[in-house]
Amino acid sequence: MIFKLNIGLSLILGSIVLGLFSLSLLDLLQTILDASISPSTLEMIMTIISITFLNVTYQRTGKAQELAENLGKMIPSKILVAIIPAMFGILPVTGGALFSAPLVDSEGDKIGIGKVRKVFLNMWFRHIPHLVYPLETALIIASHLTGVRLSLIIAYQIPVFIVGLSFGYLMGLRDLKKQGALVIEWKYFRRFLLSFLPILVTLALTALLNVKLYIAVFMGTILLFFMTRSKEFAFVSSLKTLSNMALIGFGVMIFRQTSQASGVWDVVVNLVQANALWPPILLVSLPILIGFTLGESSPSITVSLSMLLTMYKLTPPEVCLIYTCMYFGHLISPLHLCFSVTSEYFKTETWQAYKQLIPATIATLMVDIPLMILLAS
Repeated sequence: MIFKLNIGLSLILGSIVLGLFSLSLLDLLQTILDASISPSTLEMIMTIISITFLNVTYQRTGKAQELAENLGKMIPSKILVAIIPAMFGILPVTGGALFSAPLVDSEGDKIGIGKVRKVFLNMWFRHIPHLVYPLETALIIASHLTGVRLSLIIAYQIPVFIVGLSFGYLMGLRDLKKQGALVIEWKYFRRFLLSFLPILVTLALTALLNVKLYIAVFMGTILLFFMTRSKEFAFVSSLKTLSNMALIGFGVMIFRQTSQASGVWDVVVNLVQANALWPPILLVSLPILIGFTLGESSPSITVSLSMLLTMYKLTPPEVCLIYTCMYFGHLISPLHLCFSVTSEYFKTETWQAYKQLIPATIATLMVDIPLMILLAS
């Protein structure tokens, strides 16, 4: 990953290396084959591809930009600098951190905030919704790997989401002067709802009718296609992006199956069974370390859960604790793509952005960790 190799291919190569040191060649090939044709793997890949295609369609039809513009007609800049990155985060639009940065920049200039705070706002409010957003790939992976329902994970994540929003407001928005008033004009609100309708349809089909997520996302994409009267479906031109995302899905499941078959974590399991390590230490520190080291949420949650599932039978609160710790580790990682492109856009150094990102991260985790440990006990 450091050398910019595709994430999925990196996971597959890592799986092969791990398997060569711990399994026979025949067992390794059988493990890879089993993981590749597993119904769970195929469903995950379909889900990831459908979400990616929805992202690309939103981006190419201009509907993502339209969402932000119509919100700007109704919402004051003080609130809009948080809502814009959140909106692009929950789409989620590929490269959305860079896409929302110019809008945060222009709205931030209206209320006189500096570049460092703009980096914090663009990063924090883009990623906090991912703690509860049902189309977040890492959340979907966590659900598939653990067998815990996505809706249950999200229910447990709501408190930490609220805490994250609160600290984001306290550290990024509280001291800003009130600028303008919230004015809901029907014509702008109607345009916003129309732009957001494919997402709403997708979520409604999944949450209310229990439609498979990839089917619901595909139906939302079809709706968006007809709404925009696009002359091209953009499928062929998006094949590279879609294939890269599909490869991530394969890599995630192959790494999980290989790591479980290899028995490589037996040493750590023995330490835990000998009470040499207090379980919450691993549930907290390991995901943070992996998230920070990899800088990508999907492979980070894969590696974290692949290791920890060999040691514990995880409860839903523990799955949420692992996910949250991983996510904040990845959020502040200098290898995190959103972090690097946002810092580059605003021409700030990493250590400058850390002045707000680190305290907000620590404060949020200090609330979440005891809460989830208490719920799991």
